[in-house]
Amino acid sequence: MKKSLDLKNFSLNNKNYIFLIFSPIVVNFLLNSFRDISTSKIKTFNYYDLFSTLLLFLFLFYIGKNIKSKLNLLYKSTGIVMYLLSFFIIDNLILFFYTELNHIQVFFIVNLLWISFLIYRKTKFIDLLVILLTFIFLNQYNIYFLQYLTRNKNIIGDVKDVHFEHVKNIYLESYFYSMNSPVLEGYPQFIAYFQAVLNRISISQIEFEHLSSSINVLYLLTILLIYEINLSNISKFTLSVVFTSLIFNSDWLQILFVDSLMAEGSLSYLFCTVLVSLIDQIKQTPKNSRSIFLLLGFFYLSKQFISILTLLIVIYFILKKSTRMYALFGFIGFLLKELSYESYFSNLIKNYHMKEIDFIDTFFDLLLFRDLKFENFRTIIDNLYIDKPISVIFFIFFITFIVSQTFYRFNYTDVNFFASIILINYLLIFTLYISIWRNMELESPIRYMLNLLHLNLFAEFYLLNDYVNKNTFTKNSHYDTEKDLKINE
Repeated sequence: MKKSLDLKNFSLNNKNYIFLIFSPIVVNFLLNSFRDISTSKIKTFNYYDLFSTLLLFLFLFYIGKNIKSKLNLLYKSTGIVMYLLSFFIIDNLILFFYTELNHIQVFFIVNLLWISFLIYRKTKFIDLLVILLTFIFLNQYNIYFLQYLTRNKNIIGDVKDVHFEHVKNIYLESYFYSMNSPVLEGYPQFIAYFQAVLNRISISQIEFEHLSSSINVLYLLTILLIYEINLSNISKFTLSVVFTSLIFNSDWLQILFVDSLMAEGSLSYLFCTVLVSLIDQIKQTPKNSRSIFLLLGFFYLSKQFISILTLLIVIYFILKKSTRMYALFGFIGFLLKELSYESYFSNLIKNYHMKEIDFIDTFFDLLLFRDLKFENFRTIIDNLYIDKPISVIFFIFFITFIVSQTFYRFNYTDVNFFASIILINYLLIFTLYISIWRNMELESPIRYMLNLLHLNLFAEFYLLNDYVNKNTFTKNSHYDTEKDLKINE
C-alpha cells in the first residue's frame, strides 16, 4: 500500500518558491507594461509629481523616525500613522470646548504640540532641523511648480459625489463645518480628514486643489512598512513586487489605492499598519502598546465594516488578561464618538448606513432563512473574478490558510488573528448583501473586501514565509515563542 502524502513534513527547500507562487501576477503586469510602453508615455510622465511625492515621503519618514524613537515604537510606519491621525484625534477633543477653529489653525496647534514633545524628549537639533527643512522645501517646491503638478485628478464617481467635497470642506473650513454640511449626513469623514492632512502638509493655499502627489505617497509608505516588518528578505522583495504589480496593472486599483480620494487605499494602509504594529508591540513591549490601542480605537469612526471590526478587536484584547489594561485605551475612540453625538454633533444622524435598518427583522430573516437573496453570493464572486490578479490574491489567501489549519499543527497566533479579521469582514459583507442590502448594486462589496487588501497580503506572506524557511520554532520566526503557543492553547 502506498504511503499517503505527508504535507506536514513536506519540505520546501527553494526560498524562491514564494516568488513562484505569485509569478503569474508579476508576469501579467510585466507583459502588460511592455505592451503599453511607448515614447509618448515616457514623455508625458509627470516627474514633478514624482519629486513632490518623494519630498512628502521624506518628511513623513523623518517624522516617523523621531516619533518611533521617542515613544519606543517598533516601526517608523507606526510613528507616521500616529502623526497623521493625531490631527483628527486632537481636533475631536478640542471640539468639546471650542468649535470655531479652522483646519489650518488645528494643523498649527498639533504640529506645535509635536515639536514641543520632541524637544521635551531631547530630540537632537539636527533631527528637528531636518524635519523643518524637508517641510519647508516640500511646500515651496509645490507652490513654485504648482502649475506643473497634477491637480484634481480622478474626480469621478463617489469621489465627485462625496469624498472630494468632504476633503475640500475640511481643508478650507474645518472638520466641524464639514460634518455639519455633509453631502451625506452621517457619512464618516475619518479618511477624508486624513486625506485633507496629507494635502495640507503638501501645500497650504486659499483655494483647495487636491494634489495627486499627496495620495501617491501611500505607495511609498506601503513599501516602507513592508521592509520594516519581520519577514525574510526574499519575502519582503516579493511582497513589494506583488503589491506593485497589483496596483499598477489596473487603472481601477490605482484609483482606489494611490491616485484618488477614494477611501479604500488610505483605510487599507492605515488599518494594516496599526494592526501589525499592535501585534508586534504587544509581543515585545506591551506597555508601549497603549498609544497604538488609542489609534486603533479611532477606526471606530471610519467606514461601517472597519468600525465593527475595530470594536470586536478591542473587545478581544480586553478579554485577554495579558492585554486588558492596555486595550482599554481602544475604547476612547468609541466613547469619543458617542459623546460627540451627545454634544457638538447632537443635531446630526450618527450612522448613515444604519438609519433605515430594522435589526430585529433582519435577525429573524437570517435565523429563519427568509427574504434572503442567496444568488447575490454568486454574483459577488463573479464580479470579484473579473479582476483576475485580485481574485488570485484572495484564492491564495484561502488556500494558504486552509492548508495551515488542516495539515500544519503549528499555532500561528498572529496569522490566525489576522485571518479571523479578514474572514469576519467577508462574513459581514456577504451577510449584508444577501439580507439588508439584497437589492442594491453588487460592485461595492468588492471595494469593502479591498479595505483589507494590505492585511490580506501580509497574512499570506507571513504564512508562506514560515513554510518556506521552516523556522516556525526557531529564534527568528515571526510566530515562534513558547509564550505565543501557550496563549493560543
